[in-house]
Amino acid sequence: MAHTPSPLEVVETHFAHLAPTHLTLHGPTVHAWLDERTYSLHELRELLMTRGTPYGVRDAVWRETIRAARLSQDWMLGALGLCMPALRSVARRTTRNLTPGGVESVESAILCEVIGRVRTINLDYARLAWYLTRPAHRAALSARKHEMQAPLPDEDLGPQESPDTTTSGSPELLLVSAVRNGVLSTEQARLIARTRLENQPLAQIAQELGVAYKALAKRRERAEARLVEAVHAGEVTFADALARTG
Repeated sequence: MAHTPSPLEVVETHFAHLAPTHLTLHGPTVHAWLDERTYSLHELRELLMTRGTPYGVRDAVWRETIRAARLSQDWMLGALGLCMPALRSVARRTTRNLTPGGVESVESAILCEVIGRVRTINLDYARLAWYLTRPAHRAALSARKHEMQAPLPDEDLGPQESPDTTTSGSPELLLVSAVRNGVLSTEQARLIARTRLENQPLAQIAQELGVAYKALAKRRERAEARLVEAVHAGEVTFADALARTG
């Protein structure tokens, strides 16, 4: 049977592909301790794991990465890749004896938690990596508990349809997938994200855009209906959102 990559494996694969050419930082711009040259995030990840690297340098790299991740999905992938060693450690400890579906659920919970923290973490904090990864461990334990408590299938019921796990993960990433596959426009996805995920009032956004409230509400309703239809049809998936389109 062919191996199906787990969510963390998907992230690592695309991180390794993007980092050398698209996810780069200029050393002295980040911190004076770094050399006068361009570093890829993959190289910086190794540097951050080196015992002799000052914590100030580590936090400086994280601040630059997080700022970029808040503006770009590619850099959000870079942020996930930058803390992948810690996330893998969390996953190893929390997915033992789980089914492949259970592993996917736990790893998805880990990724969702880190994405949320990247979006909201206070950049003035020291030891930023700890504040990103520690909550991921709690999210993983919660997801593991849910999987362990799930009832076992009744063998007497005959063949059962497997649950669809292709849409597990962050709602933000599903919106990214929808945009990349032409299901939603960038404006439609942003409207859904701001009103549904960030809880911004629709009336406020209507005022900002200079459109009628009812017209904007109808626009969102049509976009959400199209998104739901695409999710059910398999056009929008969590894994696809992590892949970079051409």
